[in-house]
Amino acid sequence: VTGQLIPQAAGRYAVRVKASDAGGVFRSAGVLKQGRGGDFNLTLVPAQEIGQFNGVLRVTNTKVKYAPAIAALLNSISVIGLFDEMSGQGIQFTEVDAKFRLGPSRLTLLSSSAVGPSIGLSMDGVYDVQSGRLNMQGVISPVYLLNSIGSILTRKGEGLLGFSYKLRGTAQDPSVSVNPLSALAPGP
Repeated sequence: VTGQLIPQAAGRYAVRVKASDAGGVFRSAGVLKQGRGGDFNLTLVPAQEIGQFNGVLRVTNTKVKYAPAIAALLNSISVIGLFDEMSGQGIQFTEVDAKFRLGPSRLTLLSSSAVGPSIGLSMDGVYDVQSGRLNMQGVISPVYLLNSIGSILTRKGEGLLGFSYKLRGTAQDPSVSVNPLSALAPGP
């Protein structure tokens, strides 16, 4: 892991963190214990409000192996092959991108996407750091490699065929709701 301070206006500094094991960074931070490998690049820039940071995260070539929130989501749309893949070697994500606001007690995910050959998803919402509760929504697109062809009308992580979803509750045991009718016109 390497860190760098980047001078900003008014004597403030942004922070850039890079690592060659994104999964290890997530595990050490207690954020995603199921991540494995990948390149990690995080930039935090001080926001106008004291104690708040605007962040940009980029992770490439990582795997996620049985994360409860993703497992609940895959189970709810009955994508058995992906659920099995997640339980075995893990689901490959070639690109993970996120823009967020980080404060002392909450993380507001402004926009994010995770894409790989077998799945794509977008997500935004709020994670309460102290309680471990989340309130997220987005679109999940199975078979993303094929599904994303011609998807210029959707945002990154969303294919032409996608399912709108909501995740509520704790990150360890989320309540998942999926709109099955959204498959033809996805969107939260």
